[in-house]
Amino acid sequence: MRSISNPIRVGAVAFCALLVSAYAAATVQFHETTIVDLLGKSELILRGTIAGVTDGIDANGLPYTQVTLHVAEAIRGSVGAEYTFRQFGLLKPRSMGNGLVNLMVTPSGWTTYAEGEEAILFLNPHAKYTGLQTTVGLAQGKFKISMAGATNGTNNTGLFEHVKVSPSLLSASDQALLSTKKGAVDTKGFVSLVRKAVDGRWVEQGSMINE
Repeated sequence: MRSISNPIRVGAVAFCALLVSAYAAATVQFHETTIVDLLGKSELILRGTIAGVTDGIDANGLPYTQVTLHVAEAIRGSVGAEYTFRQFGLLKPRSMGNGLVNLMVTPSGWTTYAEGEEAILFLNPHAKYTGLQTTVGLAQGKFKISMAGATNGTNNTGLFEHVKVSPSLLSASDQALLSTKKGAVDTKGFVSLVRKAVDGRWVEQGSMINE
């Protein structure tokens, strides 16, 4: 049996404890994530189609959901034609085969995935000890693409609220997009805006800020 002194196991335990406290806090106060937050915190920004969704329990006993994305475009970062990552939690309760059931499913408010759906993902860096990866702002960092446009888990509420961008950087269509209060946004226009912000380092240079 591995010792609890294993740094990965310690990290996994600490991570689970952090999840519980963070989830409890989230039920008290909800923080809307803006486009500035998404751009400022994401390590990868990927557009593509969900090619597979599975779950399991890793060697350290940590339950996960594994997502494979067929990448159409890497707006930020360098990845291959497919990108696979894991986030915390099972898809559904799992029998452990010893009369016990693991109930550590994906927490409410976290990102969920369905095979075949098109999406834009703003992904955090991998967690140091567990290697798990989540979208920035959880459900707010995944935009499902449909005929109506691109929409995150909170219907884009607050996405552009109090966001200021140097006017000289914006086209008329960019300005119209940024005036959206909530609801689906034009996918092509949204991707174009994100691409320009990434390439131009708008957030890093202070050209796009939260007021």
